[in-house]
Amino acid sequence: MPVDLAALPRVLTLADASDLGLSESAIRHAIATRGWQRLTRGVVFTRPDPPLRDDWAQAGLAVAGGDGAVSGWDAARIRGIGAAQPPSARVLILTGAGHHRWAGGMVVRPTRRPYRCTVLPAEHPTLPFVPVVHAARAVTDTALLYRSLTPVRALVTSAIQRRLCRPEDIVHEYETGPRGGSFFLRRALADLLTNAHSVAEAEAADALASAHVPSFELNVDIVDPTGRLVATADVLWRRLRAIGEVQSREFHFSEQDWIQTMDRHNRLTGYGVAVAHWAPTTVRSRGPAWAADVASWLRHRADELGVPYVPGAGAVPVGAAGHPPFVVG
Repeated sequence: MPVDLAALPRVLTLADASDLGLSESAIRHAIATRGWQRLTRGVVFTRPDPPLRDDWAQAGLAVAGGDGAVSGWDAARIRGIGAAQPPSARVLILTGAGHHRWAGGMVVRPTRRPYRCTVLPAEHPTLPFVPVVHAARAVTDTALLYRSLTPVRALVTSAIQRRLCRPEDIVHEYETGPRGGSFFLRRALADLLTNAHSVAEAEAADALASAHVPSFELNVDIVDPTGRLVATADVLWRRLRAIGEVQSREFHFSEQDWIQTMDRHNRLTGYGVAVAHWAPTTVRSRGPAWAADVASWLRHRADELGVPYVPGAGAVPVGAAGHPPFVVG
């Protein structure tokens, strides 16, 4: 029975083609007449259009050996994190037993470091049954390719906030991985030690530390005397009973979000807590000037409470159990 060429998978190894009854001469004919393309040795693309990243991933896995797995940006995106644009034009495939290979849009990289994988379900639209590395490995492999801090911070904080991995998982991958290109990853890991949950909070903490405002804590639960949660403070100056919130416009996209923020603000001020709200764009664009404004606000707050204004060294490191709650009332 003739092979239905239109029904073939997009990425086809020569071994699979032989099993389907396709000879090498038939493949050469399809390349000449149907626009098929050779992706790498032993792998062809059975379409005339340019191959996509998922196609290159399949090609890389085909030549990586039985233990190959998708890593880097593509693995991060599969898990729902990472910037919209990749830091590299090539899909990263890890292999423990294979050899280094690269072609077109993929690179196969041997590694002696163990990597855990999960296999995508059969229902996945483009990569069914494809092994993908654990989130922490995907994060670190991606971070090493970036040349700026912001996307690395976003990648690390989103992986933790979505509970795809633990901070210690990323730290382990960093400590056992290559040091080349790790500067921004190291900076982003420092954010975890201060309990920053977003790029905006990390940038605010940097600016405040540079301004030597009193030491502060990030993401602290505010509770009433009964232990009921009143709010979670983005930035807390415990001694000054002052809270800062870094909130984007998207946070208040709906009227209900805005109402909830106002209710929380009123509850906190009702307990005698000073509250300030800042937009991430203000923090990023004004930087030192914004931090100076915050310092002035905190000086007035210290005068109001009759306590000394004590410059600090930045964000207080968080313990394994998080910062202790701040009791109001």
